[in-house]
Amino acid sequence: MKNLFAILIMLCFPLLFNAQEPAGNWERIWEMKPGYFRVMQNGMMGVVNAEGVILVPCQFNQVYDLTDDNYVKVLKDRKIGLYQLDWGMILPAEYDQIWAFEGKTAKVLKEGKYGFVDRGGHIVIPVEYNHIWNEENGLIKVLKDGKTGFLDKDGNVILPTEYQQIWSFEGNLAKVQKDGKFGYVDTDGRVVIPTIYDQIGNFQYERARAVIGDNILYIDYDGNVHEVTSGNEKVVWQLTNPEPHKIENSNADDANNKKVQVVTNSKKTKPKYFYSHLASFNAGINGYVNSNFKDILPEDYKFMDLNPEKSCEFSLYPFQQSTRLIGSYVGLVTAIGAQYNNYRFNLYNSDELTENAKLWFYHLNENVEITKAKLTIFTLNVPLMLEIQLPDGKGRKGIYLSGGVIGSMKINSYTRVDYYFRDFSYKRRMYNISGLQMFKYSFMARAGYDWLGIYATYSPMPMFKKDKGPELYQYSVGVSINF
Repeated sequence: MKNLFAILIMLCFPLLFNAQEPAGNWERIWEMKPGYFRVMQNGMMGVVNAEGVILVPCQFNQVYDLTDDNYVKVLKDRKIGLYQLDWGMILPAEYDQIWAFEGKTAKVLKEGKYGFVDRGGHIVIPVEYNHIWNEENGLIKVLKDGKTGFLDKDGNVILPTEYQQIWSFEGNLAKVQKDGKFGYVDTDGRVVIPTIYDQIGNFQYERARAVIGDNILYIDYDGNVHEVTSGNEKVVWQLTNPEPHKIENSNADDANNKKVQVVTNSKKTKPKYFYSHLASFNAGINGYVNSNFKDILPEDYKFMDLNPEKSCEFSLYPFQQSTRLIGSYVGLVTAIGAQYNNYRFNLYNSDELTENAKLWFYHLNENVEITKAKLTIFTLNVPLMLEIQLPDGKGRKGIYLSGGVIGSMKINSYTRVDYYFRDFSYKRRMYNISGLQMFKYSFMARAGYDWLGIYATYSPMPMFKKDKGPELYQYSVGVSINF
């Protein structure tokens, strides 16, 4: 009996460990998971089952990994589509990116616009938004034509895209900015505190501190304005229409028909606050020049020739700290933030790589088609700025000018090269590029009106340490969206 058992094990052993292959003649075969295979025919890729039944035709440059629920992304002519093996193609290969499903929906990107699709490939949120944030309090914040709004999970408009900025929810309320004025909305899309205030803070002890003109007041969660005492001045405020108003998608202007009026005002005092414009999101183009302020590169670094249209800079300063110097028109402001610098090279052939370039990029085969090559640097920034605010002719300090210095510390850096080789695409990165300055400083100038501004920076410190790279000096210009 023991001998018979041993013989049975020996006979079954090859069956247990030999990989199953699908029926049919294929150039190459990769098993994706038991019973499903990625195959190649005539240089194109598809998916078949163990019986050789074609589930995804061999018409694609690449077929990505198969998910547990049988979804698989495909690539054709550098565009991405989506198959569900039981249903067939549910999204044509015309998207720039398709993300994994989270719950019932997946985010997609097409021609620079974002949207959401369901598991059947039906559009839930139209692919027309410049950006879509993660869900918060059952709502999805979207950006369209520079304005933000809220949608629900089914794509219904809860708050139209009419707001310059929408902050995160504090409980049931979120601060919003519209036409340069601030207020609060709730999760039902109702304007609880109208967008009529020059500044409004977060809620503390069930009150939010607000500024309108040269007056300070406090507002509760229901939008009611309370009595304010400042020095010898006693001001009583009231709302003429304290009830929240439901926003209609066709016209949201009625939501701001709440008026604030002064009942008594015995004495006017000088304001003791200074609101600056450094807390912001900044986007622009960046580059570098030599010591003669020309974009001429040393011969060994010709591969660093920039594509200026694709060399971009982004920075975010979520918080700021202001100190009043002269009245409420001149002050110092500092902040802490993060910055991303992307330097895109005009590099398309591997034979253009010099010895210095080979230290930055992974070894490439000859005659590969390079589609992207760049250097990316992440820094932590601490600016210190002197800001001057000017009246705009209406008694408001909307115009601002500022200048100062930024101290920066490098957090990370990497090079990336994308290329095609034998009809396959590859991406390679090399992190922590040696030779870059760990610490540096730059000069910055800013100007603008209210929430929108422009900026420019220049660093008098070389980009690289001495003898560790070319002598180049970084600069940038761009626009600011102030919080």
